[in-house]
Amino acid sequence: MSDPSSPRAWMNIHCPSLDGQFVFLDPLWWDTHLLSEGAVQVLREAAIAIESGEFDAFVIEVEAAGGWPPGLEHLAQTLASLQCRAMAEGEPA
Repeated sequence: MSDPSSPRAWMNIHCPSLDGQFVFLDPLWWDTHLLSEGAVQVLREAAIAIESGEFDAFVIEVEAAGGWPPGLEHLAQTLASLQCRAMAEGEPA
């Protein structure tokens, strides 16, 4: 069973589709962001990289591909904070 506070689970639970766009709930600041499907795909890929311990490599790959779409680096970092929080609390990553 997946950890409900993992980055991928967060995306599944807290990023619902709304008329072709997505509403992302920031796990750190509790504000919402209206995102395109492409932006959500980037965040889902970031979540996978975070959970597999490859987030630093993912960031380098994004930078090499031309950089982050506006605002997404901050949101990806907030997803990474979920993993850090789980590790600090002794929960499985």
